[in-house]
Amino acid sequence: MFKRLKKQLSNMRNALSVKTYKTPRLFVIMTMVMINLMILIIAAFIVLIIDEGFSNFIEAFALGSVTWMLAPNAILAIDNPATLFLAVLVLIVGLVLFSGTIIALTTNTIRDYFDKKKAASGKIYLQNHIVILNWNNKVPALIADLVYVKSRKVSVLILADIEKSFAENRIKNALVKKYQTKTKNVSKMNVLIKRGDPLNQNELLDSSIEDADAILIMNQETEKKGYESFTKSDLNIVKIILSLGHLSIRPTVPIVSEVKALATKEKVHTLNKNVSSLQDNLILPICFDRRLGQIMAQTIIQNHMEDIYLSLFSFAGSEVYALVNTDFETVLNHHTHAIPIERFGDYIYCLAPNNQLKLQKSPENLVHIKPLKTKSFDEKIHKNIHIVGQNNKRAFIEKTFKAYERLYDSSFNLTMVKDDDIELLAEKINALEGDVTVLLLSDETQPSGALDANVLNNLLYLKQHLTKEDVYIIVELLDPKNDALIKDFNIENTIISNKIISLLLSKLALFSETEKFYDDLLTIMPHENGKDAQALIIKKTTEILTDQGPIEFKNIKSFTASIYQAFDKKMIPIGIIRDEKVDIFTGPLHEAPFELKSDDDIVLIKM
Repeated sequence: MFKRLKKQLSNMRNALSVKTYKTPRLFVIMTMVMINLMILIIAAFIVLIIDEGFSNFIEAFALGSVTWMLAPNAILAIDNPATLFLAVLVLIVGLVLFSGTIIALTTNTIRDYFDKKKAASGKIYLQNHIVILNWNNKVPALIADLVYVKSRKVSVLILADIEKSFAENRIKNALVKKYQTKTKNVSKMNVLIKRGDPLNQNELLDSSIEDADAILIMNQETEKKGYESFTKSDLNIVKIILSLGHLSIRPTVPIVSEVKALATKEKVHTLNKNVSSLQDNLILPICFDRRLGQIMAQTIIQNHMEDIYLSLFSFAGSEVYALVNTDFETVLNHHTHAIPIERFGDYIYCLAPNNQLKLQKSPENLVHIKPLKTKSFDEKIHKNIHIVGQNNKRAFIEKTFKAYERLYDSSFNLTMVKDDDIELLAEKINALEGDVTVLLLSDETQPSGALDANVLNNLLYLKQHLTKEDVYIIVELLDPKNDALIKDFNIENTIISNKIISLLLSKLALFSETEKFYDDLLTIMPHENGKDAQALIIKKTTEILTDQGPIEFKNIKSFTASIYQAFDKKMIPIGIIRDEKVDIFTGPLHEAPFELKSDDDIVLIKM
């Protein structure tokens, strides 16, 4: 009997413990209600004994103890001192045990709500927003550039294992640096930071990811090996993509992902084609080391190339958009804000200030062709190049140089130098004749606090020990904030890797149809005719035109069309470089006269 009772008590205690753990607030409230009910019952029995004004228990309970607790003013009408004392005692106990508990629980609930919102946990209801999964150094620059998007209001939600305050400060710093003002802030950007794991489907759903207009999966940028050929960061990307396949992501929503290895890009394409849950999704894997390697190589081949790409990738000024249901000549002759630059399938790619102005056109022909006499020019290049440092981009740089050598009968005397051999390199360069180009690569395996340390060290040494004048130094930086540290070194170019890729990712996220254009533009490779079409080149006016200038044109449209016709529709200009400043054409292209000077560099796209 005793054992059975003990077991029953033990089971009751276990059940009570489970209920307490699962619903602590409800348990506390129910306990307080039971205690107060017992106090009211006891008080009703006592008042029934001490006060003859109550004839039965129900009357004592309803008109006595319950009334005293719920309507405190009722105690003022009590004449019996003992009853008055009891009523005051019931009122105080009720205020302390019940009302005080309810107030405490309510206050705690409100505090938990604010803490929850401050930590951005729980469901966030958004529509037509951009979801960024994972965090790296590219994210602040990416968000800062989205301020320029005028064609739509952009809201961004970041889901990553990152402190909200840290992420907000980095984004604010990027905004201040970009705009040189503190008026731009996170609240005006509609940026929400939600700390969580992108592999957790509940947290993905809490980010309203199924209602998003674009999804960006950022690479965590770790070189640690995961499984066989996967880096740990690429493996994380693949897992997230597979997780997204189980959600109801609309087929038109681009899923843009960074990958470290080119092989991972092919694997993602294979997933997209063969995994049933992903076949309807638009997945765009971007091998950012490859893209950066291509841009670095092109910057070495032609000065200012990095500035041109930054302008094209950014939402400031003009950038590339796709037009449908039109033709090249219509855009060239009638569109007031757009310059056509390529045909691809049903698309006419054009340069325009935004996605709305690309459509604006005039019924009149805006172009007045000026006959121009052209010169044949050579793209053959010979350079002595020293690459200092080692990272994943180096292989893509070498591949780009080899492709250029084959296409243009050029030669690059390429030397790879370790960071430890910087002293020997300085001695070697001082003894060489002719121009020398030095590319300083950043060590991407360093922790965030030490990023670009090897570049700064090598740059300081070269500036101190190089005596040769015709040395062109190009620096790669991974952390954009280090750009300010080397502005006064008077070097040829600073390539901020993370900034360039963040801009490209933001463009592809919002305008995924431009991916094919950028792929062709960045890649140096022969097409069907054996030539590298869809390529950027920079040529001085006197190199390509017999007229020494200045040459007057009615407007920018007339200038672009005149060059286009003069080169048999194989090239079209998109901007000029004057006084070392890149000016990509933007705004109304038909209103003001345009003057081409003899020392202008013309930025052209080969078609």
